[in-house]
Amino acid sequence: MPNQHQICTRCIMDASDPDITFDKNGHCNHCESALTNLNTKWLPTKTGQQKLAQTIKRIKDQQGNNKYDSIIGLSGGIDSSYLAYFAKTKLGLNHLAVHIDGGWNSDEAVSNIENLTKKLGIDLYTIVVNWQEMKDLQLAFFKASVANQDIPQDHAFFAGLYNFAIKNNIKYVLSGSNFATESILPTS
Repeated sequence: MPNQHQICTRCIMDASDPDITFDKNGHCNHCESALTNLNTKWLPTKTGQQKLAQTIKRIKDQQGNNKYDSIIGLSGGIDSSYLAYFAKTKLGLNHLAVHIDGGWNSDEAVSNIENLTKKLGIDLYTIVVNWQEMKDLQLAFFKASVANQDIPQDHAFFAGLYNFAIKNNIKYVLSGSNFATESILPTS
Protein backbone atom coordinates (compact mmCIF):
# COMPACT_ATOMS: atom_id res chain seq x y z
CA MET A 1 0.00 0.00 0.00
CA PRO A 2 1.45 3.40 -0.92
CA ASN A 3 2.39 5.92 1.72
CA GLN A 4 -0.75 7.89 2.66
CA HIS A 5 1.04 11.18 2.00
CA GLN A 6 2.77 10.23 -1.25
CA ILE A 7 2.16 12.48 -4.26
CA CYS A 8 3.34 11.73 -7.79
CA THR A 9 6.53 13.62 -8.58
CA ARG A 10 5.20 14.37 -12.07
CA CYS A 11 1.51 15.21 -11.57
CA ILE A 12 -0.76 15.97 -8.63
CA MET A 13 -2.23 12.50 -8.15
CA ASP A 14 -1.78 11.15 -4.63
CA ALA A 15 -2.37 8.10 -2.51
CA SER A 16 -6.03 9.00 -1.94
CA ASP A 17 -6.67 6.97 -5.12
CA PRO A 18 -6.93 3.33 -4.00
CA ASP A 19 -5.56 2.07 -7.33
CA ILE A 20 -2.49 4.30 -7.54
CA THR A 21 0.99 2.86 -7.55
CA PHE A 22 4.34 4.63 -7.68
CA ASP A 23 7.56 3.57 -9.34
CA LYS A 24 11.06 4.04 -7.89
CA ASN A 25 11.12 7.61 -9.29
CA GLY A 26 7.84 8.51 -7.59
CA HIS A 27 5.90 8.54 -10.87
CA CYS A 28 2.36 7.22 -10.65
CA ASN A 29 0.83 4.52 -12.83
CA HIS A 30 -1.64 7.08 -14.27
CA CYS A 31 1.22 9.16 -15.70
CA GLU A 32 2.88 6.04 -17.08
CA SER A 33 -0.37 4.95 -18.74
CA ALA A 34 -0.88 8.42 -20.25
CA LEU A 35 2.65 8.47 -21.65
CA THR A 36 2.17 5.02 -23.16
CA ASN A 37 -1.10 6.12 -24.78
CA LEU A 38 0.55 9.31 -26.02
CA ASN A 39 2.63 7.31 -28.47
CA THR A 40 -0.44 5.70 -30.05
CA LYS A 41 -3.03 8.49 -29.86
CA TRP A 42 -1.12 11.73 -30.38
CA LEU A 43 0.54 11.67 -33.79
CA PRO A 44 1.94 15.11 -34.75
CA THR A 45 3.96 13.38 -37.47
CA LYS A 46 3.75 12.81 -41.18
CA THR A 47 2.20 9.42 -40.44
CA GLY A 48 -0.46 11.10 -38.30
CA GLN A 49 -1.21 13.61 -41.05
CA GLN A 50 -1.59 10.79 -43.56
CA LYS A 51 -3.99 8.90 -41.26
CA LEU A 52 -6.04 12.06 -40.76
CA ALA A 53 -6.15 12.74 -44.51
CA GLN A 54 -7.37 9.16 -45.15
CA THR A 55 -10.09 9.53 -42.52
CA ILE A 56 -11.26 12.89 -43.92
CA LYS A 57 -11.35 11.44 -47.44
CA ARG A 58 -13.45 8.50 -46.21
CA ILE A 59 -15.87 10.89 -44.45
CA LYS A 60 -16.26 13.08 -47.55
CA ASP A 61 -16.57 10.09 -49.90
CA GLN A 62 -19.37 8.58 -47.82
CA GLN A 63 -21.36 11.79 -47.47
CA GLY A 64 -23.68 10.81 -50.28
CA ASN A 65 -26.76 13.04 -50.50
CA ASN A 66 -26.48 14.17 -46.87
CA LYS A 67 -26.27 17.88 -46.24
CA TYR A 68 -23.70 17.24 -43.49
CA ASP A 69 -20.75 14.91 -43.61
CA SER A 70 -20.33 14.89 -39.84
CA ILE A 71 -21.70 16.14 -36.56
CA ILE A 72 -19.95 17.72 -33.60
CA GLY A 73 -21.07 18.34 -30.04
CA LEU A 74 -20.35 21.99 -29.32
CA SER A 75 -20.18 23.12 -25.70
CA GLY A 76 -18.66 26.55 -26.19
CA GLY A 77 -15.50 25.44 -24.41
CA ILE A 78 -12.04 25.50 -25.94
CA ASP A 79 -11.80 21.84 -27.00
CA SER A 80 -15.04 21.59 -28.98
CA SER A 81 -14.70 25.15 -30.31
CA TYR A 82 -11.22 24.46 -31.66
CA LEU A 83 -12.36 21.18 -33.18
CA ALA A 84 -15.28 22.93 -34.92
CA TYR A 85 -12.91 25.60 -36.26
CA PHE A 86 -10.26 23.07 -37.33
CA ALA A 87 -12.76 20.71 -39.00
CA LYS A 88 -14.30 23.56 -41.00
CA THR A 89 -11.26 25.64 -41.95
CA LYS A 90 -8.43 23.10 -42.09
CA LEU A 91 -10.20 19.87 -43.00
CA GLY A 92 -12.99 21.27 -45.16
CA LEU A 93 -15.74 19.31 -43.45
CA ASN A 94 -19.34 20.44 -43.57
CA HIS A 95 -20.43 19.49 -40.09
CA LEU A 96 -23.52 20.24 -38.09
CA ALA A 97 -22.92 21.59 -34.60
CA VAL A 98 -25.25 20.25 -31.93
CA HIS A 99 -25.36 21.90 -28.53
CA ILE A 100 -26.96 20.07 -25.63
CA ASP A 101 -28.13 22.59 -23.03
CA GLY A 102 -28.01 20.69 -19.75
CA GLY A 103 -28.96 23.73 -17.70
CA TRP A 104 -25.47 24.87 -16.76
CA ASN A 105 -24.63 27.06 -19.76
CA SER A 106 -22.62 30.15 -18.96
CA ASP A 107 -23.24 33.36 -20.88
CA GLU A 108 -19.69 33.09 -22.18
CA ALA A 109 -20.25 29.58 -23.56
CA VAL A 110 -23.49 30.61 -25.28
CA SER A 111 -21.74 33.65 -26.78
CA ASN A 112 -18.82 31.48 -27.96
CA ILE A 113 -21.21 29.06 -29.66
CA GLU A 114 -23.15 31.82 -31.41
CA ASN A 115 -20.02 33.69 -32.55
CA LEU A 116 -18.22 30.58 -33.74
CA THR A 117 -21.10 29.12 -35.73
CA LYS A 118 -21.99 32.47 -37.32
CA LYS A 119 -18.42 33.38 -38.29
CA LEU A 120 -17.68 29.93 -39.70
CA GLY A 121 -21.06 29.38 -41.35
CA ILE A 122 -21.77 26.23 -39.35
CA ASP A 123 -25.40 25.25 -38.83
CA LEU A 124 -26.36 24.84 -35.17
CA TYR A 125 -29.06 22.74 -33.57
CA THR A 126 -29.70 23.02 -29.83
CA ILE A 127 -31.30 20.35 -27.67
CA VAL A 128 -32.56 21.52 -24.29
CA VAL A 129 -32.55 18.94 -21.50
CA ASN A 130 -35.35 19.10 -18.93
CA TRP A 131 -33.68 21.23 -16.24
CA GLN A 132 -35.70 19.86 -13.30
CA GLU A 133 -34.89 16.26 -14.23
CA MET A 134 -31.19 17.07 -14.69
CA LYS A 135 -31.06 18.94 -11.39
CA ASP A 136 -32.76 16.05 -9.57
CA LEU A 137 -30.35 13.51 -11.08
CA GLN A 138 -27.28 15.56 -10.25
CA LEU A 139 -28.50 16.14 -6.70
CA ALA A 140 -29.04 12.39 -6.29
CA PHE A 141 -25.49 11.71 -7.50
CA PHE A 142 -24.16 14.35 -5.12
CA LYS A 143 -26.05 12.91 -2.15
CA ALA A 144 -24.87 9.40 -3.07
CA SER A 145 -21.23 10.65 -2.99
CA VAL A 146 -20.59 9.39 -6.51
CA ALA A 147 -17.08 10.39 -7.55
CA ASN A 148 -18.05 11.71 -10.98
CA GLN A 149 -20.87 14.21 -10.57
CA ASP A 150 -20.97 14.83 -14.32
CA ILE A 151 -22.33 11.38 -15.22
CA PRO A 152 -25.98 12.45 -15.68
CA GLN A 153 -25.03 15.45 -17.81
CA ASP A 154 -22.41 13.52 -19.82
CA HIS A 155 -24.92 10.77 -20.58
CA ALA A 156 -27.51 13.33 -21.66
CA PHE A 157 -24.95 15.03 -23.93
CA PHE A 158 -23.81 11.87 -25.68
CA ALA A 159 -27.30 10.36 -25.91
CA GLY A 160 -28.65 13.57 -27.43
CA LEU A 161 -25.77 13.86 -29.90
CA TYR A 162 -25.79 10.24 -31.05
CA ASN A 163 -29.59 10.03 -31.25
CA PHE A 164 -29.66 13.18 -33.37
CA ALA A 165 -26.92 11.78 -35.64
CA ILE A 166 -28.82 8.51 -36.12
CA LYS A 167 -32.16 10.22 -36.83
CA ASN A 168 -30.50 12.46 -39.42
CA ASN A 169 -28.35 9.75 -41.01
CA ILE A 170 -25.07 11.44 -40.09
CA LYS A 171 -22.51 8.67 -39.86
CA TYR A 172 -19.52 10.50 -38.39
CA VAL A 173 -19.33 12.13 -34.98
CA LEU A 174 -16.34 14.36 -34.38
CA SER A 175 -15.12 14.41 -30.82
CA GLY A 176 -12.39 16.55 -29.35
CA SER A 177 -10.57 16.35 -26.09
CA ASN A 178 -7.32 17.64 -24.71
CA PHE A 179 -4.93 14.76 -24.24
CA ALA A 180 -2.60 16.93 -22.15
CA THR A 181 -5.25 17.73 -19.55
CA GLU A 182 -7.66 14.79 -19.75
CA SER A 183 -5.44 11.74 -20.03
CA ILE A 184 -4.27 11.08 -16.50
CA LEU A 185 -7.63 10.49 -14.83
CA PRO A 186 -7.70 7.41 -12.59
CA THR A 187 -9.82 4.50 -13.72
CA SER A 188 -11.34 4.17 -10.26
